[in-house]
Amino acid sequence: MNNKTWIAYVLAALLLALLLMSAWRRPASLAAPPADVQSQSFGVTASSVLTATGVHPADILGAGAAPLIPCETLGLLCVDFNSGAVDEIAGLSFGVDFTGSTLPPIQFSVDRISRGRAGSAVRAEADCSPAQAHADVFESALDGNNTQDLDGDGSACAGNAGYGLGLTEGSQSDTLAALDRAPCETVDLNCDGAPDQAIYLTLAPGSPTLALLGATSADILASGADFMPGVWAAGVANLGLQTGDVIDAFCLFEDGDGVYGQGDHLLFSLARGSPTLTVQGVSPADLLLPAPPRVAISAASLGLESTDNIDALSCTQAVTRLDVYLPIISRR
Repeated sequence: MNNKTWIAYVLAALLLALLLMSAWRRPASLAAPPADVQSQSFGVTASSVLTATGVHPADILGAGAAPLIPCETLGLLCVDFNSGAVDEIAGLSFGVDFTGSTLPPIQFSVDRISRGRAGSAVRAEADCSPAQAHADVFESALDGNNTQDLDGDGSACAGNAGYGLGLTEGSQSDTLAALDRAPCETVDLNCDGAPDQAIYLTLAPGSPTLALLGATSADILASGADFMPGVWAAGVANLGLQTGDVIDAFCLFEDGDGVYGQGDHLLFSLARGSPTLTVQGVSPADLLLPAPPRVAISAASLGLESTDNIDALSCTQAVTRLDVYLPIISRR
């Protein structure tokens, strides 16, 4: 073996050793997320820390807070350059809720001041200092309790240690605003960030797209890469809501005809201050059926207080086995 060959072997061995050391030292946070995390997507509020990094509050994000479907490909205005107002997703669904999935029957998140019932995972996270429940995802078997599925930053608090979503939790933090399955499994099958099917959403008050459409935060919009967004279900005319209501979380099965009707199945919650909450005597943590709005799943059954607020929601077919009066349906 000549000197050049020997040196090449030594360099190759050193490179292999460095690669092995790098893999051994790699933090767990850089490992590939588990399948259940990769199977979900979410959005954050406009006040979240992430928005300072270039994430838009109307982007649909995945594990690690990576944008999966940018606001621009949803056909939204995104930003009013005259006023500076931005679109913010309040509620989100890909229209295939209540169908088969390995995800839990009902998942949800809560807002910053929600507490959860004593003994629940929401209460444990709310009692952290500072409170952390608003960046986490929880599930419930409708037994008066809830458990944590996913954690905002992945750091254990109060015994909870769900996988991290890549969010910030602390004195400055992110807040989940929307939740659904992974778009690559449903509406963006080639995973190019441009949805192949309609995406259903509600927008927070002040979103410029609402003014463009003459719509409100009580209206469910249909949007996508190949067409302008439009009102799919009018909150007052179709859903029996009041002027001034805000749908801030919902699950939807759309029957495929693109028009709101009897074949569609909807479960939703209203934001704090929505007039229907007072008119119907319901809580922003209750899950409602439309027309007329009525409670399908109570806050108490989810391990929440009536003073709490659900602001992100996802549902699978298994919810129909939890004593909820929703038909068992399949995607055609």
